[in-house]
Amino acid sequence: MKHLLLLIVIGFAIGIVLGFMNIAFNFWIFVALLVVAFFALSFQDIRFMFLSRDVVRIEKYLQKKRHEPYYGFILELANGNLPEAKKQLEDLEKKWKGKKTAIFRAQYYLRAGNIVRAKEEVELIDQQDMKNYVLAAIAAMEKDDAKVEELKGSLKKDWMNHVIETERAKNKKNFALAKENKELALASTKGLQYFMIHKEYENL
Repeated sequence: MKHLLLLIVIGFAIGIVLGFMNIAFNFWIFVALLVVAFFALSFQDIRFMFLSRDVVRIEKYLQKKRHEPYYGFILELANGNLPEAKKQLEDLEKKWKGKKTAIFRAQYYLRAGNIVRAKEEVELIDQQDMKNYVLAAIAAMEKDDAKVEELKGSLKKDWMNHVIETERAKNKKNFALAKENKELALASTKGLQYFMIHKEYENL
């Protein structure tokens, strides 16, 4: 957001300067330059959120942005610091006024091993693919293989299927299979999702 505001201010400033200097310019070229500048300024965010597999650098990025509750929550949850993750989650809910935070609450309760609360939260998740993913994770934790198989077909992203299989194998003490699926999950994603999977199953 601050990058966008900065570009708007710079754009207005350039427009005023060009106006005073009576220099004509092509509006669409100007817009294209602003878009390129926006992506250049935002590249670090895009890189670490969606493109990187460098866990150390992603963690440093999250630590730098931990004052924002979204990033703080991801950082603390990934590191298993549940009390601080809960505090960040509460701050996030205040900031977002409760909108679309059910997925974060469900993730928190899954990580805390509170399946009862996770089941309550999953009903409030709007995005169907994420809802099915959490339901499959709950089924895996409950060792309900029939339910997992029923839900797996609705998981559209490869990393989701591999994480569910990792959790299922781990709960059955089949650590070799769990590790194999963890590596497949990591190979099929990048960015913050990669970071969270790596951290959660770091000891496999």
